[in-house]
Amino acid sequence: MRTLILASGMLGLALIAVPVDANAVVCARGVVRAGCAGPNGAVVARRPVPGAVVVRPVPRAVVVRPAPVRCAIVNGRRVCR
Repeated sequence: MRTLILASGMLGLALIAVPVDANAVVCARGVVRAGCAGPNGAVVARRPVPGAVVVRPVPRAVVVRPAPVRCAIVNGRRVCR
């Protein structure tokens, strides 16, 4: 019986002495922001405005003016460019 208690005590001490990294991540959701904090730092994100409306401009007719026509008389003929 003494051996069993001694062995379990040694095993318990061995498990306590093993180093373990803390990888806890804590997240919270607030009214305006939500954020998480972990071992590498913290992140905060703003919530989007509820019911946001995206307004697109109405496509309008595009007026394209014709390029000015330039005409000249070359060798007795009318040439327009």
